[in-house]
Amino acid sequence: MVAHADSCCNAAVQAPPRRTTPAPATSRNSNKKKKSGRRCVEAAMRRKMEALRRLVTPTEEEEDGVDELLIRAADYIVRLQVQVRAMQLMVDALEHAKD
Repeated sequence: MVAHADSCCNAAVQAPPRRTTPAPATSRNSNKKKKSGRRCVEAAMRRKMEALRRLVTPTEEEEDGVDELLIRAADYIVRLQVQVRAMQLMVDALEHAKD
């Protein structure tokens, strides 16, 4: 059942093909599909936000809002970039020391 939900949500996240003909009249089935697709997208978004929350604040249990979580994620990305740059400088220094 989980695999079905993932494939449903992955399909819902992809951009739909462009329609060249007029859209058919809506029916109950198409409205159900839209609601189902929206739920899949919302579920996928919740899973992704939880994964981001675990990456950014792995030890804290507090529930931040989306804005606060995205700010923390941006700060985390900057810290990672600084670490990568420091490691690149160390590698460069060690390579020049060999010469």
